[in-house]
Amino acid sequence: MTKVGEKMKSKKKIYWICAIAVILAAIGCAIYAFDFKNEDKPLPQEADRYKLENGIVIDQVSQYSGPFVENGEDQEVEDVWELTLTNTSDQDIQFLRLKAECEGQTAQFDVTTLTAGSTVKVLESSAAQLPDWEKDAVYSIENIAKFQAERTVYPDLFQIFVADNRIKLVNKTEENFTKDIFIYYKNVKDGVYQGGITYRARFEGGIAAEETKEVLTGHFDPEFSKIMYMTIE
Repeated sequence: MTKVGEKMKSKKKIYWICAIAVILAAIGCAIYAFDFKNEDKPLPQEADRYKLENGIVIDQVSQYSGPFVENGEDQEVEDVWELTLTNTSDQDIQFLRLKAECEGQTAQFDVTTLTAGSTVKVLESSAAQLPDWEKDAVYSIENIAKFQAERTVYPDLFQIFVADNRIKLVNKTEENFTKDIFIYYKNVKDGVYQGGITYRARFEGGIAAEETKEVLTGHFDPEFSKIMYMTIE
């Protein structure tokens, strides 16, 4: 091979090496840019928008389709505005109402029995669909009430048994309870309460000494329901 041919071959080799290097660098930059754009890190102002008073944090804003649980009627709905909330405080909340507002438009979310450290998925009270203006909404606590006494099921007085959608109450004492007795429960899935609603089973007229009473409930399921507390009213 002539010296001219060798030089041309060498130049071509250098050219291809440079071209490959440029392509690899471009791919590297593209991968870096893709990874950077897809980092799931909310902006500071976004994080602050979802941190409310009294330790209430909005973990997620989403859409929900299925039975509308908040009024107890379970009618089918689609794309309803859903919030996932966590009570990061050390106090149990008996009632919580959140409001979302944006340029005269409002939405409301009601939660009952949100225990300390627990998380709930709550639907917009009127079953409103997730709107475009949510991204600009201001969330606030309109009303909050905390339990003034410790939640209890009076274990010294009663025993509770559950099966299917039935709750059985046993009076362990020799005392007659003549006031209505209510057992409050919520449904839970994967450690998260499903719906802001708290259901209740009513034992009308109380329960006599050493008596056993049973009520049929509309929403209790031993696998998914958790008894929260009891009241004698």
